[in-house]
Amino acid sequence: MKEIIAVQQVERGMFVIELDRPWLETPFLLQGFLVEDDAQIADLRKHCRSVTIDRSRSVGPHYVAEKRGKIVSRHTASSLQPPTVTVQAGDEDFASFLESLRTKPPKRHADRKPPALSTIDHQSRLEEELEYSAPIVDDVKQKLKSIRTALDADLSGNIREVVGLVAEMARAVERNPDAMIWLTRLRSTDAYSYDHAVDVSVHVMVLARFLGMPVQTVEMLGRVGLMQDIGKINLPESLLNKQEDLSSEELGLVQSHVASSLEILAGQPDFSLEALTIVGSHHERHDGSGYPRRIRGERISLHAELAGLVDSYCAMTRKRAYRAAVSNQQALESLVGLRGTKFRAPLVDQLVQCLGLYPIGSLVELNSGEVGVVIQQNNVRRLKPRIMVILNPDKSVERRPRTLDLIMDPPTATGELYRIVRSLPMNAYGINPADFYLG
Repeated sequence: MKEIIAVQQVERGMFVIELDRPWLETPFLLQGFLVEDDAQIADLRKHCRSVTIDRSRSVGPHYVAEKRGKIVSRHTASSLQPPTVTVQAGDEDFASFLESLRTKPPKRHADRKPPALSTIDHQSRLEEELEYSAPIVDDVKQKLKSIRTALDADLSGNIREVVGLVAEMARAVERNPDAMIWLTRLRSTDAYSYDHAVDVSVHVMVLARFLGMPVQTVEMLGRVGLMQDIGKINLPESLLNKQEDLSSEELGLVQSHVASSLEILAGQPDFSLEALTIVGSHHERHDGSGYPRRIRGERISLHAELAGLVDSYCAMTRKRAYRAAVSNQQALESLVGLRGTKFRAPLVDQLVQCLGLYPIGSLVELNSGEVGVVIQQNNVRRLKPRIMVILNPDKSVERRPRTLDLIMDPPTATGELYRIVRSLPMNAYGINPADFYLG
């Protein structure tokens, strides 16, 4: 339930989702936050005249929920609590669960039902979704491998099979987007092309869902994200993995994969004219610096720019032969630096808002001195995600990693509430992130 109010009416417990001015002109880090102290109220009054709040994400007396098709009144809702990160049973064994998922991945069963949705946040439990959807991600990557080795006569059939799995991934994204983002890391392979394709497919569906796009559009973008670089199967691996700078001829050959992708996907029943247009334009950039046609501005469709934005983000966060991976936050910071030039500013802002200041998989250091990896977002208190602790305060390895909910768990040994003090770069304190993604 959204409501525009004067800034003088803002109180603690309200969740602010929009301002009457651009977010970057204010001191607020996140587009969407819970008002928790007087300093935030003072900053709002200094920079804004009005704000939009979301009652369904507010807390205490400001929380209003829809119940059985009716709005629950503010008075009735005063004792209710909004959705938070759900505390899972057996959190202390979460690391063991992830290890078992890696070593003994569950198999698909035709009669197996999808995970049930919580009545609180309308999402599936993280562990249940990971276990249910892991085989789907594995199937997608196996099908992608079969496409690369398929004879021309078998190519169309393999493409139909792999894009048929996107609908299942889209339903999993709807049930629990955090779980699907985690799975792109948990089920990593040694092949960048397969991992990147699934990364893009999942992330673009998560973003499209966040933006409120129709289910059909979400699935269509998922199919495009999975196949938009399929034309690279015609390029030699030595070229794709070359560590030195490419010559102009080599660069032109790499960029020709767009035309190859269109040639492969043209006529495929799951790729409409709109989908093919996205495939052909996802490397174009807002300032005209992209390829293959160097079109600019509004000539690039919204969907094509979303696909290109997500493609850039996912490419930065994966290790390649010629470039080390960067952290999720570093990738977002790089894209923020490109807002208004390579990409439309509002789209970059929405990606940051969707993934959060500490995206799934980010390494963070806590005020306790412990180091952890973010495994689940909190949709109300975005700075208080769920974390798997992997280093002790002295930075020694935690032999039995535990999960920590920054909202629900008790204070530190000194009595302070747990909070994140900084995001860490990849390999901080000698950590190999792959050991904790269990890929």
